[in-house]
Amino acid sequence: MRKLILILIPVLALFSCKNSETSGFTVSGTIKNAVGKQLILNKFLPKSTIALDTVEIGKNGEYEFNEHTPAPELFGLQLDGQNGQIIFIADSLSKISIDGDTTDFRILYSVKGSEDSKLLQILYNNLDKAFESLDSLNQIYVSQKGNGDLDSLVKMVNEASQQVFDKHRKYSENFINEHLNSPASIIALYQQFGRNMSVFNLNDDRELFTKVDDSLYKLYPKSSFIQGLHEYIANNPPMPTIGNKAPEINLPSPEGKNIKLSSLRGNYVLLDFWAAWCRPCRAENPNVVKNYHKYKKSGFTIYQVSLDKTKEDWVKAIKTDGLEEWNHVSDLKYWDSEPAAVYGVRGIPANFLINPEGKIIATNLRGTLLGQKLSEIYGY
Repeated sequence: MRKLILILIPVLALFSCKNSETSGFTVSGTIKNAVGKQLILNKFLPKSTIALDTVEIGKNGEYEFNEHTPAPELFGLQLDGQNGQIIFIADSLSKISIDGDTTDFRILYSVKGSEDSKLLQILYNNLDKAFESLDSLNQIYVSQKGNGDLDSLVKMVNEASQQVFDKHRKYSENFINEHLNSPASIIALYQQFGRNMSVFNLNDDRELFTKVDDSLYKLYPKSSFIQGLHEYIANNPPMPTIGNKAPEINLPSPEGKNIKLSSLRGNYVLLDFWAAWCRPCRAENPNVVKNYHKYKKSGFTIYQVSLDKTKEDWVKAIKTDGLEEWNHVSDLKYWDSEPAAVYGVRGIPANFLINPEGKIIATNLRGTLLGQKLSEIYGY
């Protein structure tokens, strides 16, 4: 599963003019097995990628690009017709050499003249290894799921997958702390194993995000993607957390009747953000159902907010997962869901446990944590 997901954060700042002769960088090298092919130099912008230039690879595999940047930015080399890219960081006056091979372009390359780019390569290689481990676990599941105790198999695969995730997260945290002065640390912050499985997220890891921002913004205030981190943190204040009053939600149910979160005041309420398309959410639902049935007679209820796009998918998942007994609402706006924005939800599943007075007393209670917290509240 050699697929990296690169998340670039929103940036409102305009790019600086690049007509100064003192801000030019060069990237050159040789690409094996690529004579006559087109090589593209891309620049990563906040919400898109632009092709800056294209050259034809020479008879000896040689190429060269000359561009301008006033500060460190993120670039990519891409063979025409292929998706994989060699990602690198270039600063003004950088002289970078990158040699590659078309047999595995994104993996088989060497870089000189840019320590930041070397760090990116190390980071990506480590993430690749984590993906390969997850791939192996998936193959074990597929090959053995019909051969015995499925519950034990699922438990084993899930636990082993979590160990892979935790190991890479620890590696990445160390990487960031050791390289706070490198723009590569921003890329480390935004690694993902999938859309809904970020290695770090701003809500839970704000201190780490702020540490990187404090270091890099002082060094490179003109860099677009460093400006982006700075503005991302500023524009996304901490979500409601323990001790805060739960913000009101008033959205329609599948039947079209608006249900207020505050209408459940007097109960312990699990406010749960989920979606039919979210596999981790669906995997967590049996645990939610089990705890609901155990504690509903004691005043525990659930208010689920769906980030689905269609009513059909939403309603089908409710029925399939046996969630009919509690309250469901949605504006069917996917990631533009208004309650998700208010609560700072940028990954699901996400939940908030609210006490009878309407205050948040716990967050992100998944797996055994939910049952432990409810047992602590109700005494059984």
